[in-house]
Amino acid sequence: MRRVLVAAASALVLGACGTLPRPAAQDVATQSWSGDYRFQWAAGTQAARRGVPAPAQVRIRPITSAKEVPGAKADGNGPQWAISFVGEPGAPLPLIPFKARGYEEMGWAAMRAGGKIACLESGSFMFVCRTHPGTTLTFGRQNDEQLTTKTGLFGVALHQGSFELTPLD
Repeated sequence: MRRVLVAAASALVLGACGTLPRPAAQDVATQSWSGDYRFQWAAGTQAARRGVPAPAQVRIRPITSAKEVPGAKADGNGPQWAISFVGEPGAPLPLIPFKARGYEEMGWAAMRAGGKIACLESGSFMFVCRTHPGTTLTFGRQNDEQLTTKTGLFGVALHQGSFELTPLD
């Protein structure tokens, strides 16, 4: 009993002094993509300037069979996901994990190595990423676009621009 009290007292003292090790930030690659999200174009994007309506709701789900989603492949290349725009026509789009080259091309290889970003892509049409809320990222042909994520979930659609996803409860 005495050892337990001494250990508890030590933990309290260390905690009060701020010397307890803090848990590491969770590797974003281990977080699930499944969910329903609100979609919002980032300010200043081509889509926002042209008044392109944002889908009301986006759904991301794992693909359990390649037959479920046109274009999905059962190639053993890691988990695959599908994104659908709820209430809009068209089949879900397959999403596959970025390969190392994708992170390198975006200038995010170090972030990926540190577990600070994970991305899924749908061919050359669109990609979605997960990072920590408040992260500022640069991208674009000349790294001339910048986005500070509020939710940590964002993406880029070809010829439309960047968007943010907000989880729906």
